[in-house]
Amino acid sequence: MKKIYLTALLLIGLIVSGNAQSYWAINWDISTGLGDTGNFVEGINFRGVSIDGRGFVNENLSIGGFFSWNTLYDKKSDMEPFEFGGDDYKGNISGTQSNYLNVFPVLITGHYFFDTGSDTRPYFGIGLGTVYTEQRTDFGMLSFYDDSWGFGAQPEFGVYLPLGLSGGGLNLALRYLYGSSAGDLDSLSMLTFAIGFGFMN
Repeated sequence: MKKIYLTALLLIGLIVSGNAQSYWAINWDISTGLGDTGNFVEGINFRGVSIDGRGFVNENLSIGGFFSWNTLYDKKSDMEPFEFGGDDYKGNISGTQSNYLNVFPVLITGHYFFDTGSDTRPYFGIGLGTVYTEQRTDFGMLSFYDDSWGFGAQPEFGVYLPLGLSGGGLNLALRYLYGSSAGDLDSLSMLTFAIGFGFMN
């Protein structure tokens, strides 16, 4: 896990440090799964954090790096039996199951900031890179675990609202994260609302 954090921080730092004007944001992420991801972990999850660094190449266009950690959790009862097995064995387990997803996208991003004639800056952009996913299902004392690295893509719409704090302000964003299927894991589909502190210099 430490390698993921160090890689993300190094990526963001290298991209942004060479640019005179930059934008940084740290956010609280509120996420929900869509499609198969939403079937595995239902509902809205409030355990997420993201770091976003961008360097401007002109007044409106930026490139940067993005890293987040989102934990999705769901507890289900009265489910159909859970089937497991390999080449030489098969089985079923019934009972209450707890499903977990830990999602770590590491992305290179590009954003366009609209000029509104004020310090408020709406933006849209996309991130491309990789997504590390850990998936676990618990039945009492038994756990079934898979993890994988897959391709990741994340379009985003947001706005920076200055608060008169020497470049500091409120960052609001809506993101859709797609992660390709990899290993034994299905593709990932997740919608996130982010609220946090942004700093533009």
